Amino acid sequence: MKTTNHNLSAIAMGVALAIGSVSALAANPANPAAFGLNKASKAERESINPTFEASERTGLALVESSLSLIAARTHIDPVHCAEKEYKLSVDAFDKEGEATITGDGDKTVLQALLTEAALGAQVDVSAKAGAKLYGAAIKDYTGDHQWSRKNNIFLDRAEWTFKHPESGRLIPYDEHSVKDYFKRIEDVIPPPTHDNPDPEDPPESWEYDWGFEVITKKGLPVAKWTELSWYRQQDGGDGILEVHKELLAPDTNKSLCRIVYQASGFTPFEFSGTVKVTKQ
Repeated sequence: MKTTNHNLSAIAMGVALAIGSVSALAANPANPAAFGLNKASKAERESINPTFEASERTGLALVESSLSLIAARTHIDPVHCAEKEYKLSVDAFDKEGEATITGDGDKTVLQALLTEAALGAQVDVSAKAGAKLYGAAIKDYTGDHQWSRKNNIFLDRAEWTFKHPESGRLIPYDEHSVKDYFKRIEDVIPPPTHDNPDPEDPPESWEYDWGFEVITKKGLPVAKWTELSWYRQQDGGDGILEVHKELLAPDTNKSLCRIVYQASGFTPFEFSGTVKVTKQ
């Protein structure tokens, strides 16, 4: 085909537009969230997969169910992030487990059953009759949580109905989350003491997670939380489990709402501790 001046002009214009598009993309401002995402991704690539037993998969799923209920409970309060305190104990052995949440005279008991498969595992969770959190009754709770075969991806979903503690209205809620787990060998040196001014400890195995959760009301999203956790299996001393949840949306212009669970425990998975809901 003969190339004409008209064709050359069209080609030149196309090249100019393409260069302009590249320039426009290059001029985009830095995404403020990129630093955190890149750091988390790098940490995972430099780590190894967790080595959870069945009891740990069952127990950690119960912890997630419990904290998700507490997160959703904050949404029905008339004020932003009303401060509360709960006791949470989780006892899992092999493929069965139970979590008990208490606070302000109310109690919720969750029960779990794990089923293993070639590609991973599923943990089904239900609530015993009479479940209640700070006056809000919990009805028809069902949850199913999935672990990947390598224990590095966790998905969960649960649905239930809250009975509002003041109006008595029945409000359907559900929650969905995705989290990454990874394992690192850490050199954790304890603080010096009078008897041991230069302490030395062997390296410790820690499992971490980070992820996001959305709470929905009547099928529509109403709150989004981020989560980080620290988990050390029992090894000559108490095991450690700490979970932080922070509200990302919709109340980003208000004070930070944080949920922190700090617990200690023993193998196979028997942890108990305190959950605090606070404004920062």
